Amino acid sequence: MQLSPSTKLGLIAFLLVDAALVVILVSLYLVREDRALQTELRDIGATIYEEPFELSSFSLIDQNNDEFSNANLIGNWSLVFFGFTSCPDICPITMAELDRLSEDWDQNHGSELPRVILATVDPESDSPDKMKEYLEDFNKEFIGLTGDRGSLESFADELFVAFGEPTTAGMQPSGHNTHNDRVNPGDFVIDHSSHISVINPNGDLFAVMRPPHRARDIAEAFRLISQ
Repeated sequence: MQLSPSTKLGLIAFLLVDAALVVILVSLYLVREDRALQTELRDIGATIYEEPFELSSFSLIDQNNDEFSNANLIGNWSLVFFGFTSCPDICPITMAELDRLSEDWDQNHGSELPRVILATVDPESDSPDKMKEYLEDFNKEFIGLTGDRGSLESFADELFVAFGEPTTAGMQPSGHNTHNDRVNPGDFVIDHSSHISVINPNGDLFAVMRPPHRARDIAEAFRLISQ
């Protein structure tokens, strides 16, 4: 049976409208799914950026005195936290939670554990050897980064991390003073951002996790972020 030209046009128009309706419905579903995901992440202190941020070239040194650059971020998810080995409160608490995350990962997750990276905000004191010694108190698989101050500041800027000069607790405001039960007058502190940056396998800044950091929340946030 041969269709008339008007019937053919009507059929084509019907199919186009039907296809457009499918696209609209799928788009609405994806929007709802995205909003639900963002809400779930926000409840545990995490946010996925609308567009990943490509990181500028950088060159630092890890705890084994090997160069660490953008190439080392390719192929794996990474969690980057800025701190320093003499930190009295925020840093050891966060590193302990990240170690707990690592210990629980194999039992509760089938995917590969994201790499944990500590970048120092005190390069004048935190040599590779000192970083290595510090990390071994938490997890030997963790990566520690140091280098010259300018390179570290540039890397920090890429991850929206701010940090200042070393001060003595009680002498001037510092983020560490929010934990008065753990910081004593005379403690050596450096005011710094304490969020965790999530780097995707392409080496781009993909998401952020805000403090306070708890192993269970980090695990759940990463599961949602990397799905």
